[in-house]
Amino acid sequence: MMVKTKKLMALAAVGALTLAACGSDDDTGDDATVETDAPAATDAPEATDAPDSTDAPDTSDAPDTTDDGAASGAVFEVDVELCDDPDAATAPIEGSLKIGTSLPLSGGPAVLFAPLGAGQQAYIDWYNAEFGGIDGQPIEVVIKDDQYQADLTKANVDELVFDNEVDMLSGIVGTPNNLAIRDDTNAQCIPQLAASTGDPSWGEIEDYPFTSGLLVPYEIEVRVFGDYVLEQVGEGATVGLIYVNNEFGQSYVSLMADYADENGIEIVAEETIDVADSGAPSGQMTNLVQADPDAILAIPLGGQCIAFMQEIGNAQAANPDFDPIVYQTATCSDSLFFNAASNGGADGVYTTLNIKDPNNPDYADDEGLQTYLDAMATYAPDANALSTIAIAGWSSMEIAVEAAVRAAEAGDLSRVGIMNAARNVDFVPMLGLDGLRAIMNAEDAYTAEGTQLVQWSDADGYLVPVSDVSDYEGSLGVYTP
Repeated sequence: MMVKTKKLMALAAVGALTLAACGSDDDTGDDATVETDAPAATDAPEATDAPDSTDAPDTSDAPDTTDDGAASGAVFEVDVELCDDPDAATAPIEGSLKIGTSLPLSGGPAVLFAPLGAGQQAYIDWYNAEFGGIDGQPIEVVIKDDQYQADLTKANVDELVFDNEVDMLSGIVGTPNNLAIRDDTNAQCIPQLAASTGDPSWGEIEDYPFTSGLLVPYEIEVRVFGDYVLEQVGEGATVGLIYVNNEFGQSYVSLMADYADENGIEIVAEETIDVADSGAPSGQMTNLVQADPDAILAIPLGGQCIAFMQEIGNAQAANPDFDPIVYQTATCSDSLFFNAASNGGADGVYTTLNIKDPNNPDYADDEGLQTYLDAMATYAPDANALSTIAIAGWSSMEIAVEAAVRAAEAGDLSRVGIMNAARNVDFVPMLGLDGLRAIMNAEDAYTAEGTQLVQWSDADGYLVPVSDVSDYEGSLGVYTP
């Protein structure tokens, strides 16, 4: 969906509460179910037997991430009368808490996002082992393969909801994929949390109160990139775009066009990449070289991140005067991608991060990061724990579980109770950058609104921070088309 206009508005609401991005194999842990006929993805772990749940502590014994436990801003409460079956939506969840997700575990360039599942599985296994589930109710995760195809995502979610009877969804990958299911999930009042995308659509909480995003909104990324270009080049700077031609890429392009119009930047080239294309974008790069922009905003997908950087390296080797500022979106901000571009094209490329990069030695003694690394070693030993994609998966389940814990503490562990908790966020994510909080309420529809500009260094082997952390908390308000 191409977003052409944006308007900020405050949303008045009443209510209560606080809240708090796996491989598939045939053998799964006691607290996990993986259902896919797809081959196991690279970097995805073999599922391990999770330890038996321990005697459950009180929910207050879970990690205290909320500081004061109170959400800031006006609280939000979903209208249960909008549910197709209000009684089912408000019914207490009994037995295990089931969380479903749909990921690209096979097929096409997006398969490189499979480590999301490893992080998801590890968090659930770790939480069950440490805290015995929620009030003695173990947590299960059911993971299905959709090959980044929206129609398969929709089919998977139907199975998850009606056959697997999941209580909530979390961490589903892709803008088109999440757009394909949100009408159904909202009609059925199934929490669709931590959608692994930063599309502005996840701010439409009047029409889609049961859908929320995980990633920093793309509008914020565009601001960070555009502001840096203006700082380095000034008004009149020229920008070239190369993007995957679907709702994901088109969203960035539209937002960049708005920013350019407002700030005196000229877009001098627009090149597209087909969703299924994992080859080198040679023709597109030839056109970008001819346009010779001051900066390039690249919006590739998965393996396309690697192919793009390799082509940048080839173009610069053949054209020594071609030296634009190059920015790749945060969906490419994984050391696996940068290390794979071994011809020098990755060196100096900018992106953004709002999580602690496990490759950065400055975080070697970080307690939360060590907990994550230990959990990955125990529960997902075949996955690459240094992948920030795996961290996004861990974080998507952290949000889901935190919402469920807060709902249980409020005496309303139901689908509606979980969503009310998730819509009234104020907590510090375990792996978030220092100083950033996850916040949502009736006036703030976006979970994550802070990030940092970073630059890949071949010499250092990690993404080096080049700016302070930028916090745009509450600045986007509620999105309306």
